[in-house]
This record gives sequence, structure tokens and C-alpha cells, in this order.
Amino acid sequence: MADRMGQSPQTEAALISRARAKDQEAFGALVGRYEVTLLHVLMPIVGERERARDLVQESILKAWENLHTYVDTHRFSTWFFRIGVNLAISHKRRAKVEHRIFEEHASDPGAGTDPGPSALEALARDEEARAVRLAVGRLPERYANVVRMRYVEGLSCAEIADRLDTTPNTVSLVLFRAKQRLREELSSP
Repeated sequence: MADRMGQSPQTEAALISRARAKDQEAFGALVGRYEVTLLHVLMPIVGERERARDLVQESILKAWENLHTYVDTHRFSTWFFRIGVNLAISHKRRAKVEHRIFEEHASDPGAGTDPGPSALEALARDEEARAVRLAVGRLPERYANVVRMRYVEGLSCAEIADRLDTTPNTVSLVLFRAKQRLREELSSP
């Protein structure tokens, strides 16, 4: 009996088993079945084809790293798509914060005379932006450069890869590791 994607459950189970044994070719065949569909699922969430492609690559990396957590009672596609959707939702949340942090303030914060909540909010945003800039500055140069190209210049992973003469997958991996380091930096007291 074939599933909705036209694949035999036994074939998929065999690929999952081989992938769990760190067979990258089997894992590639497994996620390759769902890459295009995941891209179409993520595009409406993030609103940009390039960002959706980046998130598909990040989903693949996350699935590879967490394959040991996959439970066989669920369809692999459901598990894989959940990873992608969660990443897309997190991306949307982070994008709002990052945009706020990295954007230049259009108005002069000293021009207002009201020291109320808006002045306090602006101060808090400035402190948050300063902490992020300092944390980025403490990253290894390769990580810091990729973070700046992605979030300050707004380049996609494909554009960064072209600039650095590497692959988008490599850029996604570097960006993933850089964000892990940033989270550690920013969460430590």
C-alpha cells in the first residue's frame, strides 16, 4: 500500500533506518521526497521564496541532527513538516525583533519631552541592540560576517554563498551555529 506521496511505507522505513545509522545518502533520499512540498508550505508563512528555501535547508539540518527523536508511530513527512513550520514561525518572530534591533531609529530620542513609557521602551531597545552588537562582535569572524550579511544587509543564504564562494547549505550551517552561539552569549549572565 502506498502513502499519499506515492512512496511505499517499507521503503521509507528502510531509509529511516539507514539514515539513523548515519547514512547521509539515505537521509538525502528521504528528505528529498518532501523538500519541494515543504518549500510550498513555508512560502506563505515567510512570504519570500529565498527565505523559505533557507528554512527548508535549516529544516533538513535540524532533522538530521534530531533524527534520533523521530517516533515511528508518526509519518516522517508530518514530523519533517512540523520542524519546518516551527522554524518558519520562529523566523517570523525573530525577524520582527531583529528588524527592531538593527534598524536605525528615524527620530532623535532626545527630541521628545515626555519621559514616559515610549522613552523607556526606546532605551530598552537601544540596550538590547547594544547587547546583540557586542555578542556578534565576540563571535568568530566567519560567524559574525555571515550574521551581518544575513541580518544587516538582508542577503539570502544563496546570495551569501555566492559572495563567499561556498554553498547555501554551508551558509545555513554556519548561520545555524552562529545563532546557537549568540543565544548562549545573550542568555549567559
